[in-house]
Amino acid sequence: MEAQRERDPERSNLKKTGDLLLGIDLGTSGVKVGIYNTGGQLLGLGRSSKYDVFSPQPGWSQSDPESWWEALILSIQDSFSKARIKGQDIKAVGLSTIFPVVIPLDPDGFPTHPAILYSDRRSIKQVNDICRRMPREKYQAITGNVLVPGNCSVASMAWLRDEKPDIYDSAKVLGSANTYITAKLTGSFYTDTTNAAQSGLTDINKPWQWSEQLCAVCSIDIDRLPGIKYPDEVIGSISRAVSKKTGLKTGTPVVCGCGDAVASPLGAGAHAEGSIVYTAGTTDCVTVGLSKPTKDRRWVSTANIPHKSWCAIGTTTSSGASIEWFKKEFYQPKYKNRRSGPDIYKIMTELAGSCPPGCRGVLYLPYLQGERTPLWDPLARGMFIGLKTSTSIGELTRAVFEGTALSLRDVIECLEGVISTPVKEIRAVGGCTKSRFWNQIKADVLGKPIDVLQFQETGSLGAALLAGIGSGIYRSYEEASSVAREVIEVKRVEPDPVNRELYDELFSIYREVYPNIKGSIHRLVKNIETAKENDQTS
Repeated sequence: MEAQRERDPERSNLKKTGDLLLGIDLGTSGVKVGIYNTGGQLLGLGRSSKYDVFSPQPGWSQSDPESWWEALILSIQDSFSKARIKGQDIKAVGLSTIFPVVIPLDPDGFPTHPAILYSDRRSIKQVNDICRRMPREKYQAITGNVLVPGNCSVASMAWLRDEKPDIYDSAKVLGSANTYITAKLTGSFYTDTTNAAQSGLTDINKPWQWSEQLCAVCSIDIDRLPGIKYPDEVIGSISRAVSKKTGLKTGTPVVCGCGDAVASPLGAGAHAEGSIVYTAGTTDCVTVGLSKPTKDRRWVSTANIPHKSWCAIGTTTSSGASIEWFKKEFYQPKYKNRRSGPDIYKIMTELAGSCPPGCRGVLYLPYLQGERTPLWDPLARGMFIGLKTSTSIGELTRAVFEGTALSLRDVIECLEGVISTPVKEIRAVGGCTKSRFWNQIKADVLGKPIDVLQFQETGSLGAALLAGIGSGIYRSYEEASSVAREVIEVKRVEPDPVNRELYDELFSIYREVYPNIKGSIHRLVKNIETAKENDQTS
């Protein structure tokens, strides 16, 4: 069991029958189900076998929702077994899901097309069509977000309309991930304000209702959209058929749930002003709650869980991906023929740690898959700068670690401009927080302490706390978040003041480099793409 503080027995309500909460955390490649008591303590965590993301054509990213459902059933059963409880002990069910996602559903809640994921890029034509009908700047001012394929659900909906008209016309609902899961659980068709705010079909100031104007501009039938509820609203109850499959009691309330980047801060206990959640993984994600939507288009603006509140999300594309790429290309070939494989990551950190901060003038830009916050440039590319004949593999390795930390600082300094105050607390979760070496580099580059959460299942905990709010166990978002904050242990990583001046200068250089060569990079990328097209047609 992951580290959580022991709570006062008078307040913990340990395993009180009927007061347990079930939180579903539906991710891109797997689902987890956590059972928690009202004190926020994890009693059992069910996990599924992984499902796949498919890319049948370049730029496509899709998944099979039916495999999600099969994995969810197994995970619920696994969570009951590990917690040693029965379905009647569950007070309510909550959800945290990947988003934005588009799934056309028939009247029985069956998906008639694979789920089109947030990372999908097939709908570039549809984005351009929308921008011809309404100037891009006006559209973004209304919706609060940059109109891009995948990240705005409307583009994927429009692609279905244009390329799969039979599927579009026969759909009862163009749903999100939580639309599909709650439809399977309860038979009701809803989405929530966080998904609606990311759709490109709501005014960012009113994400609780579809915009007739935007639906008309985008040529999307408003009657094919699901109803919108707040994440903590009960939208139905467990059906008899689902009860037989999962063991959940018929009639158990189910709340609507929300996008994972919004549920995780609730599960991490980050409700105080100036407190952010930093999720360190293949990509990096920074989330902060706001009293009103941001007008800074470098950030994704969405609804938050408390009614009529907002959330800003900043995401980079290739943090953990940079480390994995460098390991695969520069380290694994050297050790692949060894009978007993060494810990390559340990070797990488030891070599990087033997080099001084700043890598003797070597700088790495981690734009391997383009970049989102703050550049929003799909044509950006990664690069090393400052190489010499004496540059060592250790210096290159340290440069990759430092480059991802510089990218994170770029996001957080951008955020401080959005919220007009310094970030006061960084609560870090995610698989990449397991590296002490990397955590220290990030703290040094940021010049700020990082509180690494010793409990990583903030998605399922956030979902369970949503169920607790909706079922009346918690009186408010703040009370539920405080439960998480009290029960989760943290390890603080303090920045080394000795390195502050060096990293301030390195960051200044980092921010200068890409704008100065952006035009050349774009020409290079477009020339390569043109050459590929010519090869394919010749």
